[in-house]
Amino acid sequence: MRNNPCVAAPWRRVAMYMAAFVAVGLATIALGSAVQPAAAQQGIGNLFGYQTQAKRKRVRKRRARRSRKRSTEKKKQVATKAPTGPLLAVVSLGSQHVAIYGKDGVVARSRVSSGTRGHRTPTGVFSIIQRNRHHYSNIYRGASMPFMQRITWSGIAMHASGHVPGYPASHGCIRLPHSFARNLWGLTKMGTRVVVSPRDTQPFAISHDFLPTPKLYPASDSEQLAQQAAAPKVTGAIELASLDGATNIATTTGDNAQSIEKSAATPARLNPIEYAAVMKTRAVAEKLATEKATKAALEKAKAAGKTARGTVDDVKKAEAALAEARARVLKLSANDTSAVSDPEKREAAAKAEATAEFDLRYAHRDLAHARARDAVATPAAFDAVQAWKVAVIAAKAAKAKVKEADRRSKSVSVFVSKKEGRVFIRQDWKKVYEAPVTIRDEERPLGTHVYVALAAEQDGSALKWTAVTMPERSKAKKKSRKRRKGKRGGDDIALPVPKNRPPTTAADALDRIEMPEEARRRISELVWTGASLIVSDNPRSHEMGEYTDFIVLTR
Repeated sequence: MRNNPCVAAPWRRVAMYMAAFVAVGLATIALGSAVQPAAAQQGIGNLFGYQTQAKRKRVRKRRARRSRKRSTEKKKQVATKAPTGPLLAVVSLGSQHVAIYGKDGVVARSRVSSGTRGHRTPTGVFSIIQRNRHHYSNIYRGASMPFMQRITWSGIAMHASGHVPGYPASHGCIRLPHSFARNLWGLTKMGTRVVVSPRDTQPFAISHDFLPTPKLYPASDSEQLAQQAAAPKVTGAIELASLDGATNIATTTGDNAQSIEKSAATPARLNPIEYAAVMKTRAVAEKLATEKATKAALEKAKAAGKTARGTVDDVKKAEAALAEARARVLKLSANDTSAVSDPEKREAAAKAEATAEFDLRYAHRDLAHARARDAVATPAAFDAVQAWKVAVIAAKAAKAKVKEADRRSKSVSVFVSKKEGRVFIRQDWKKVYEAPVTIRDEERPLGTHVYVALAAEQDGSALKWTAVTMPERSKAKKKSRKRRKGKRGGDDIALPVPKNRPPTTAADALDRIEMPEEARRRISELVWTGASLIVSDNPRSHEMGEYTDFIVLTR
């Protein structure tokens, strides 16, 4: 078939056509080179990978524009400062930006892109409940979401993205530029409070009698000596550990005898975080002691149980020996030896009967001794088991104290809900206490306000609170929505609040709350820097669970 013209002819024709096409193309390139050599060389140069001088100039200009754009973007993002306390993140959906606040003001700021229409980003009060450096979405086909910081378990998170145009463009998440997301990752921690607002709102300092003050605990002599030994020799600052960072509290330790005498005369007082550390130290020591005691009690209970089982076996053996001796005596006494004519046999029978009587007496004695030992060993075994059970209970209590100390070392969160009419206290994402609360002027809305303790006074007797008020959302009319229909973005433009109903301020909301004294006492025992108080008309969100702080949705 190799020489079959019917088979070879079609392929030959194809080869001829291809050769002709290549020849025409080369001729066209040669003709263009003759007419416009510079342009032809540029085209061929681009084809084979090198660039002409004009091309290089255009590339340099494009790179310069990109560099200027990146530098402008970095200028827009406030230079990251090293925060010295807890942080508060405020996301504005209206202006599509996020600002991170500390006790000294703005720490960082950047543009964001929130959810589009149909995939809106919820507004409300949240906290960071999960962090993952390299995260891939399990909803959107494994999409990469680096520096992910989750705020709801339903899929809303802050994460880095390569497409952050500064207007709503996501499926509900809060997109961040890569550089800012990387910096934010090093600033925030688990539990950092996040407020998502429909439009711009800024934290402001607030002082109010309702805001809780911390309870200071007296330190023992050993704790005072430890504090004095750890104190610096000159005037400085002591860093007190808290959930979201260190709080600087000035302390004076002069070198002269008068200042030393004055500091020694003033009893040391511990804030709730320091007291939690002391509690943990004591609880850990108690836990180790109780675990050791539990182990010793278990060994003692095992030994006592073994002894008791031995005495029970001895009693059973003694009872069996006694029954056997009695049977032998009865058997021998049933035989009539008087009819035996042989004196030797009669003597042997009498001797056997005497021996059986002797064995019976000894069997009674052994049984009495065995029962006496059992009467002592069995109750002792029960007592040892009971002591072991008590030790186990004490070990569990000590373990619970360690957990409580760990919980008390975290920031406390308080939520007052007008809808539910209750106050809730959570710490370390665990329920601590709840009680009914009274709201005056129930017909008036409270609004949604977040109060965060970002710093403490110098002596630790009071906290410096910062408040954020969630702007009220007014429903837009249908015709106004039609006018906005063509605009880019997924969030409605917030309309001004009607004049006949002025918005409730953060101070007004606190004035109307009546809280039980027991709740105030419990809060005072736990509150320190990083603590937050949420007041809202809304109830707790269904997004809340075992591994979340308070979540309050306003939309």
